[in-house]
Amino acid sequence: MENEELDNLIKNAKERATQLLVETENCAYSPFVALLEALNIKASPELLAIPIGFAGGLSGSGHLCGALWASVAAVSIYMKRKIDEERSGRQSGESFTAYHSNLHSKVVEVYKQFINMFGSPDCKDLNPKFDLVSPEQRKKCTVIVRKSTEITLRVLLGGGK
Repeated sequence: MENEELDNLIKNAKERATQLLVETENCAYSPFVALLEALNIKASPELLAIPIGFAGGLSGSGHLCGALWASVAAVSIYMKRKIDEERSGRQSGESFTAYHSNLHSKVVEVYKQFINMFGSPDCKDLNPKFDLVSPEQRKKCTVIVRKSTEITLRVLLGGGK
């Protein structure tokens, strides 16, 4: 994918994630849907229901950031499809983990970039008061949702840069 085309895709996905965040106030659902749309992945209503409970670090419990969860989930779906299309299946004796090693490496890259940017994977560190009301925290969560969307698309489509 050309740089300009990738930049445009990222810009549109970030805008879509922001729009969905305003509409739903759900930091996991918003980037998840935007990423699936950007990656041209059709999703059932059941699949789209999964991220809802991951907002706020697992429904407000402060664990893994919902936006990071969305990135990991989108990477997994995209890479699983790509691996299965490129290969005819696991080779005799090949473990499940080995078959999906490229998927794992992409998840690790997204995770590392997220941590480098925000300092923690946990909602309790990124939003210590679980504040969804103040303009300051809404702005911070919007930045996190937008950047996680960008990181994911760059890792998957732009070589991770």
